[in-house]
Amino acid sequence: MSVLKSGIIDTDVHPWVNGDIKGLLPYLSQSWQKHFDGRYTLPNHALRPPLARASSNRIDEIPPNGGEPGSDPTYVSSQLLDRYNIKHAILSSIQAGKLVSLPNSNEAIALARAFNDFMINEWLTVDPRYKLAACIAVHNPIEAAKEIRRVAQNKSVVAIFMPLFNILMGNQHYHPIYDAAQECGLPIFLHPTGTEGGFSTSLQFAGGVPSTYIERHTSFPQIGMAQLNSLVFEGTFVKFPNLKVVLAEFGYSWLPHVLWRMDQNWRGFRKEIPWITEEPSQIVLDKVRLTSQPVEEPNKNKYLMQIFEMIQAEKTLMFSTDYPHWDNDFPDHTFTSIPEELKQRIFHDTAAEFFSLD
Repeated sequence: MSVLKSGIIDTDVHPWVNGDIKGLLPYLSQSWQKHFDGRYTLPNHALRPPLARASSNRIDEIPPNGGEPGSDPTYVSSQLLDRYNIKHAILSSIQAGKLVSLPNSNEAIALARAFNDFMINEWLTVDPRYKLAACIAVHNPIEAAKEIRRVAQNKSVVAIFMPLFNILMGNQHYHPIYDAAQECGLPIFLHPTGTEGGFSTSLQFAGGVPSTYIERHTSFPQIGMAQLNSLVFEGTFVKFPNLKVVLAEFGYSWLPHVLWRMDQNWRGFRKEIPWITEEPSQIVLDKVRLTSQPVEEPNKNKYLMQIFEMIQAEKTLMFSTDYPHWDNDFPDHTFTSIPEELKQRIFHDTAAEFFSLD
């Protein structure tokens, strides 16, 4: 049963490539096929979900013909898009996000291109409701910018999935990426990759290394806070005024206190960053959007509505399922007690405007 008659936009769906690198071989050159011969799996973080098969995916979503959950685009269409009246589903490959764990930049560049070609040819052609957040290898910004301009020629590519390296996003290292994304009118899409704190090239958590999966998972909002701070105070949105950013699966309840602290410090120390001429909170509200999953719902609806008021949820929040992960949020059980006008914004309108859909 659908939540909205107008349809829903799901801003975070995770497709899967069976066989990992082996499944990408048809999209790699012969020389790269020889390079990866016998080495067909991207590395996994040591701290995995304590579930069956140590997988983050729902085992009840395994396709009828086998393979990993989320690996059959036709099955996902029936299980997710048809069932919940999903008008558009934005695909972001967590597998591709693991490329930040590779110290070899040439490997990451080749695999990012192969992941994108796989998704374009084997997903976008199956159902027009699928849209893609194409992945880039942030190791080499010049090559990443070339890849952005290449995939942008496909109108079903609506964002650029930028796996997070161990360099904060405001750093000039990324400027070629932002220049290309702005030129092509594509938002930057951020999402946890499962590599955080586990590899020398991936970003680290504040305070030290978590010792359990639950610690790692609970600490994800730290990442969103740190990247937001860096983007705003380094002047990224001043240098690239048309750049837009999505924080997917980092939560949203932390945003009010971060905005308050940013504004307070800006008033006290703005001499240090004279290029920021308006309140940081306004920059964030204009340029940044967050996704709903995992839903952070207080035990009283009035508290949720207070959070929504503080973050201007009608403007900043977009619905996502996180399908097919074990903790996904389906639309008929998400934000069931909020006003219909706000629901329309969160489940459809904001994403339609932000990603230039419809």
